[in-house]
Formats: sequence, C-alpha cells, structure tokens
Amino acid sequence: MEEEKAQDASQENEMVVSASLSLRALIHRDVAAATQCGLEAWHSTIGGCLEALAPLQLLELEKAFHLYLSAFASGTAGEGEQLIVAARESAILGFCGFEGRSGYLSDLWVSLAWQGKGVGLALVEATRRSMRDLGRDFLTLEVLAQNTCARAFYKKQGFVETGRCVKYDPVLKRKLMKISMMQRL
Repeated sequence: MEEEKAQDASQENEMVVSASLSLRALIHRDVAAATQCGLEAWHSTIGGCLEALAPLQLLELEKAFHLYLSAFASGTAGEGEQLIVAARESAILGFCGFEGRSGYLSDLWVSLAWQGKGVGLALVEATRRSMRDLGRDFLTLEVLAQNTCARAFYKKQGFVETGRCVKYDPVLKRKLMKISMMQRL
C-alpha cells in the first residue's frame, strides 16, 4: 500500500514536470545557465566515475561546455547539429545535443535536482521525433562504461549495446572506455 502511494506520488510529480516543461532551441541568454547545468550534471554522473580532475582540467571542462553551447546560440554549430533545452520558467533543467544527418545523440545532460523526474525522457523523446521527421530510422549514442546510471536510463528507453571501444577525450586528456548503443525508431 505504501509502495503504491509512493509510486502514485512519483508519477504525479513526473506529470507536473512534463506539464510545466518547455522544450525549445537554445538562445544566447541560456548559455551561462546551460553551462552550469552541464557542469553540475557532469559532476553528479561522470565525475564520480573517474579519478579527480585537477582544477585546470575543471576549467577546461567548463570552457568546453561554454564553447559547445555558444556555437548553438550563435548559429555556428555544425551542419545538421541541433540542441534542445528543457526549461521551466527561466531555469535550464537540462539539454540534449544531436546530429540529425547521422542519427547520433551526442549529449544529454540533466541537472541533478531534475534527474529522475522526466526531463531526460522528454529530451530523448524530442530527439526521437526530430530524427523521425528527418527520415532517420535509428538513434545512436556513446556512453561512458562506468556511468551505470546513464546506461540503465538508455536501456530502459529501448537502447541496446552495439559495441565497446576506448576513445581519447581531448578535454579530459585521457582514454575512456565507451559503450556504443542504438535504438531503432
């Protein structure tokens, strides 16, 4: 009985988040808030999976988020690249970047306070819709092997593992084990 009440309350919370959630393109005034959202999400998910970063590496990570997001805000992102933010009033709750031509989901970051509340799901659903509109029949991504929460999230969304490889991360300046995943749309 208590478990059912908790599940009902959780579902109500997700519905409320969905009703007040705005999914839209990133605009210039969002860049600073989205950068902080990305950093917070990174620290809450990937940061715990890796050995500690030096202060200079953390600054480089912040700069990388800022440059990545600024490219979308200024219209200079690569051809076919898109970015969707999840906002509630003026707060950025998360964002998702993808490449429409290849069907690749490059980034999904959700603020720690909003993880598990339907924001990531809403962003993935919006990406799926965009991919279908572009005539894509699949969505691919790579996830850090140690990021078990993200792997479980993607698996729950219907993604399946298609391979593993070690890749060099130029921002973190280290090799990382990545898992490739795919979902048919």
